[in-house]
Amino acid sequence: MGEEKLSTIVIADTVEHEDGSATYTFDMDDASTKKITELGLEFILTCAAYGLDIQDALQVIADYGKEFGKCSDEIEGPYTADDIQEMFTND
Repeated sequence: MGEEKLSTIVIADTVEHEDGSATYTFDMDDASTKKITELGLEFILTCAAYGLDIQDALQVIADYGKEFGKCSDEIEGPYTADDIQEMFTND
């Protein structure tokens, strides 16, 4: 069997806006693009099947993470670029 290549997703650019939001540009390989598309579609369809608004579902996930110590209680949306970086670098 061939060796599996590690998929990559890299934040190529971040533009922070005055309202605290940010626009991200990602570079990713084909495998990552395919997987993100599949997961995004699965998430949307799951929300639709249960009658959940996508933003409400994301809030449930954030609350779950806070409850079980997976992210900081100090971070509240909308998230800035620094908030997102902190979420992924703090253990």
